[in-house]
Amino acid sequence: MSWYDAGAEKVVKGITKLPGEKLEKLLDYLNCTEEQLSDHGYFPTNKKGEYLQYETESDLRDTENVTLKENIYEYFLREVKPHVEEAWISLDATKIGYEISFNKYFYRHKPLRSIEEVAADILALEAESDGLIREILAMGEGVDVLNDHI
Repeated sequence: MSWYDAGAEKVVKGITKLPGEKLEKLLDYLNCTEEQLSDHGYFPTNKKGEYLQYETESDLRDTENVTLKENIYEYFLREVKPHVEEAWISLDATKIGYEISFNKYFYRHKPLRSIEEVAADILALEAESDGLIREILAMGEGVDVLNDHI
């Protein structure tokens, strides 16, 4: 059993060394500047080209639904970062797609059956079950009838 302690030290996942070309490829992949790397989980150390990466706390992981036309990074800076300073985006876990509400576009309402139709179906089932349903539904005698059959 474990729990989250907000005051505990962060768990270091590893140190990533990003010399020249590797850094450029990462910046291109993330579409960001070197100063924005911490928003993507790469935190600079005192050594040039060296970045800390921390383990994520799965209990604190969260997702956001962003409109398709909006830039995810801009949304993150505006809606998430002001509230959770330590947050970062994992582009490898980011999924871009569109959600279609099938109920909204394809559902066809069917009116409910009348009480008479439902009662007729129940009585037909009752006839098939040798009168047990009628005995169960009998007013005031339902509990005694059940005890007799058990």
